[in-house]
Amino acid sequence: MSFIEVNISQEDSKYMSDIIQTIIDECGPRMPCSPQEAKSAQIIKNELVKTCDEVIVEPFNCHPRAALGWIKISIFAVLVSFTLFFLIKLFLNSYWLLLLAGITLGLTFLAVLIAWEEFFNYKEFIDPLFKKKDSQNVVGRIKSGENLKKIIIFSGHHDSALQFNLLRYLKSGYIIVNLLGLGILFLWFLTSLIFFIISTFIFLSNPIVIYNIFFSLALWMLIIGAIPLVLLLFFVSPGEMANKVPGAVDNLSAIAIILALGRYLKKHKEIIPEGYEIRLISFGSEEAFLRGAFRYVETHLDELEEFDAECINMDAIQSKKSISFSNKEPTTRTVHSKEVVEKLMRAAETVNVKTMIASLGGGSFIEKIAGQLSGGTDAAAFSKSKIKASTITGLSLLKMGQFYHQETDTPDMIEEGALEDVLKICIGFLINESKKD
Repeated sequence: MSFIEVNISQEDSKYMSDIIQTIIDECGPRMPCSPQEAKSAQIIKNELVKTCDEVIVEPFNCHPRAALGWIKISIFAVLVSFTLFFLIKLFLNSYWLLLLAGITLGLTFLAVLIAWEEFFNYKEFIDPLFKKKDSQNVVGRIKSGENLKKIIIFSGHHDSALQFNLLRYLKSGYIIVNLLGLGILFLWFLTSLIFFIISTFIFLSNPIVIYNIFFSLALWMLIIGAIPLVLLLFFVSPGEMANKVPGAVDNLSAIAIILALGRYLKKHKEIIPEGYEIRLISFGSEEAFLRGAFRYVETHLDELEEFDAECINMDAIQSKKSISFSNKEPTTRTVHSKEVVEKLMRAAETVNVKTMIASLGGGSFIEKIAGQLSGGTDAAAFSKSKIKASTITGLSLLKMGQFYHQETDTPDMIEEGALEDVLKICIGFLINESKKD
């Protein structure tokens, strides 16, 4: 295959580095719905105005603390259910046994349901229990021709994560604590369900023997799970204490690429096919379980469907050796567009950048395990609504423990050439679309 030489000028490289530093210097950490997030959105808007035909800020609201606040609610429910189960020992010969067993099961079921809906489905299941706040998406449009035929979106997010305390202080132990905590949660639900069913059927015969068996199981589960469950209560700090992450890699790296792409397209508008509209979007509240992206897709779904939209999302571009295109996101069981992934691979080949296809989290055994708890990206909001999408990522597993969702996520963590290579891929994507057109 013949390659196309795409040169990223030193000026554009410096621009990407500078805009990351500028947003960090002027805004600082930018947790979802914070004043700092809003200020960064304004900076991004001002930059897009220089390169786009139209720039719009689309406000929305959400309940940002629900995204991780569900953890404390679920853990509290589980700990109370364990307590009630052990109290059953005092009521083995009365109907209180069945009542307490039912409440134990109910609390555990509630804990699992909240975890499943909030984290594994990214639904706003208990969001109304948390304070509603304002956020915003910034949308820049670059048009080519009068008759719109297709929409191509390049996106990222401008908010930064709440600091993950367990990752900050436990490093590799973070995964162990999460797996043990969630494992105990689901295992205790199954155990309490079986105990309730058996107790209901043998209540009038000999419940003591059955309870003693399950008592031993519960005790061992609590011994194994007590420390992880308690630690999970401190997953993030309350209020402003959690707003510590500069978010250079996650995700100003993507914002820098999007803004640089706008600069490139202003000089090379000929690579945009006739009838295509390029949208450069910076989403808010991605770290609040993709609320900005979900709001955008919900608002624009009809036109995204009508004009065969494709979304090339970018998230955490840190290492040029780890650039990959996500074909699925294990946590939310989201499958991305095979067509978009293949186009991205061809774009990378066109501009001679080495990449790979991998599920979010990575392809190795350890990465696949971590991927089950890695959460999602803004592309999931599109793919779940049947809009073609994929995410470009570039995280080195060996290095991410040093900075991911921590106060050490600073510009120096971005390896030289990583931003430039992903920018080349985005340009290559449009070059190939022009050839096809």
